[in-house]
Amino acid sequence: MRNFAKHILNSLLIIMLIVLANPLYGSTESLPEDPMLPQPNAALQPGDVVQIVINALASNDYPFPDAGIETTFNFASPSNKTQTGPLKNFTKILKGPTFKQMINHRDSTLSEVILEENRALRLVQIISADNETLYFAFRLRLQQQGRYAGMWLTDSVWPLDGPNDDILDLVVDKSALYQDNVINSGPKLVWSI
Repeated sequence: MRNFAKHILNSLLIIMLIVLANPLYGSTESLPEDPMLPQPNAALQPGDVVQIVINALASNDYPFPDAGIETTFNFASPSNKTQTGPLKNFTKILKGPTFKQMINHRDSTLSEVILEENRALRLVQIISADNETLYFAFRLRLQQQGRYAGMWLTDSVWPLDGPNDDILDLVVDKSALYQDNVINSGPKLVWSI
């Protein structure tokens, strides 16, 4: 009888340890908005947001693996996140063929911000880790409601063919602030709408 009671107590102890340890070790995925990473706030202007994202992607694995992607996700608008899904899906998109050169890139040059009302556009030139020159457009929107009201967040990012007349037209026309597919630079793949 004594062995039986000892076995029961040992089993209960193991079950209690599993139950108590589960909240500590139950999830290996970090929260989508890790407090140690840059977060959106109303003091940041659209140019600041793009600079934060570009800097984070340049040092993607600092302070932990894929921290740059997670920072980028933190600055994605709610409509962007609706299109891309959770952080896990967002990570797959950024590591895919269209955007992977942005991760751990060597250098970047950012245009002036094109601003009109509650929308903004900023063009970015990236020198990838393998010395390829790439161009991207970031479209941002000043959020009007919800927990991000008053904050600039990224609605979409798309690749550009390069510094050509289409880009100059964007700067002059400002139509990219309102259109989802201004430049057809191959397959349409954006982080959002």
